[in-house]
Amino acid sequence: MSDTSRRFGSFAVLSGVILASLVAACSTEASSDADERAQVDRCDEDGVTCQAYGRKNAEQMPPAYEIGTGNGTAASVTFKEIWKGPAGHQPVDVEFNPTRSRELWLTNYASNSVTVITDPGLPAQKVKMTRDPAHSHFMHRPPAMAFGIDSLSGYGQQWAVCGDGDNGGNNFMGPTLYSSDERLMGKQTPGGLGAHLDMLHATPFCRGIAWAGAKNAFFTFNSYNKSIELYDFQTNHAPGEDDHSDGIIRRFWTNQVKGVDGLVSHLSYDTATKKLYVADTGNKRILALDPAAGRRVAPMPGANEPTVERHLYEAPVTVLVPTTANLQAPSGIEANGGVAFVTDAATSIIHAFKLSDGTLIRKLETGLPPGSLAGLNFGPDGKIYFVDRLQNRVLRIDP
Repeated sequence: MSDTSRRFGSFAVLSGVILASLVAACSTEASSDADERAQVDRCDEDGVTCQAYGRKNAEQMPPAYEIGTGNGTAASVTFKEIWKGPAGHQPVDVEFNPTRSRELWLTNYASNSVTVITDPGLPAQKVKMTRDPAHSHFMHRPPAMAFGIDSLSGYGQQWAVCGDGDNGGNNFMGPTLYSSDERLMGKQTPGGLGAHLDMLHATPFCRGIAWAGAKNAFFTFNSYNKSIELYDFQTNHAPGEDDHSDGIIRRFWTNQVKGVDGLVSHLSYDTATKKLYVADTGNKRILALDPAAGRRVAPMPGANEPTVERHLYEAPVTVLVPTTANLQAPSGIEANGGVAFVTDAATSIIHAFKLSDGTLIRKLETGLPPGSLAGLNFGPDGKIYFVDRLQNRVLRIDP
């Protein structure tokens, strides 16, 4: 059975003429955008990486100063409210566009949508909320998002999201790839599948996603199989199309991680250590996976779509922060510059741990109600931005 028939039943395939016109239009306009984006590409800024803003001047500052150096309470820092949206969206992740360095993105769990904030925190700030017309499958209760490569195929900066669901009971769910080009975002294609660029299906009840640091590859947190998957979309198909045959799926750690219903379990791939750091929410700990040392052990069961590879893998795993470290519900995580910054959804505390040995450096009690914290990230100013899920807003820490 095809991917499409599993989702919506039979549909009229896009005609070659319509598809060619869409691709040509996007490619022509995207090329001019690329010239403009290159002028503000954060990859060219001092001390930053392409996937996430780096910690600025951290070597001259106290350890993990980004969450304050005072008594660890909300009174020791200033929380700047960057944006507050309407009720009912529940933002759970915050990311900055790698090729538009003044563009902040929020993933909204409850409304199956994303919010794009341009020039966040400035007088010229602009906000746009968008949702895939076919969000019931491609962006169902998204727990997180991750930016990947800047595509050379004419679709510009790509990003991926996954869904916290089982597609009505058949578990045919996984990460979806999109373009950040506003000419494609939220648009419907003639076949009725929105403007997604690709999708693969082996992660029902996804609770987190992270770029794998290269290519079109992403890691996901699979709460159903209690595992971590690595997906490589390789060459994406055209907007709204359905060819997944070149996809690669590798599953790590079956029955090793544990999600918690209603909470998100974020992932962070650190390009310096080449490891994936996992907020293992249900087991109240932080893990580190070394995917470069992974080895294939068996075919992956449950193949229900054609892919070039689908296997179970083993790889070294380290318990960086054990269950005994007083983490109640680790949720958001950002590993950067030798430090893992972790939010606790149960206590509303932000922790900072050393990547070298898991030692707690410092913590910050935000004073927010339980259930408020989820994703966090660095902005272009080197400061930490985090979501307040309950009050539908994003805050910045000014230490």
